[in-house]
Amino acid sequence: MRDALTRCTRAGLVLLALLVVTVVSCDRVMGTKIAKIAADPRSYDGQEVTVTGTVTERIDIPSVRCYVLSDGEGSIGVVTKGNLPVPGAKVKARGRVQQSFAIGARKLLVIIEAPKSRPTPPRNRVAPGGGPH
Repeated sequence: MRDALTRCTRAGLVLLALLVVTVVSCDRVMGTKIAKIAADPRSYDGQEVTVTGTVTERIDIPSVRCYVLSDGEGSIGVVTKGNLPVPGAKVKARGRVQQSFAIGARKLLVIIEAPKSRPTPPRNRVAPGGGPH
């Protein structure tokens, strides 16, 4: 009986550990709630986050390209070097939080989007001896 109880306790601890790991990694995979960032921007300032939401606004001025994302509970600006998504589009953005970012007369809590990585083009291989054979 005692051996069965020990096995159940071990299985329960393993299950609990898996649950904790899942919850912690879920924030990285699923993203951070925009409202959570907006509620405490100081603790997220400079941190890399991933957010998902619906585009509500585009800001395209000569020096800055930005769109505003909302997850229904909060909004955040996303500064990008890429194409601006259309309003209404569902978007996932990853970048560094910047607490106060001026765009014209507006100050926004924003994410500075990390540049998208581009595949490295293959290099031409040269045969030994300096030329193709």
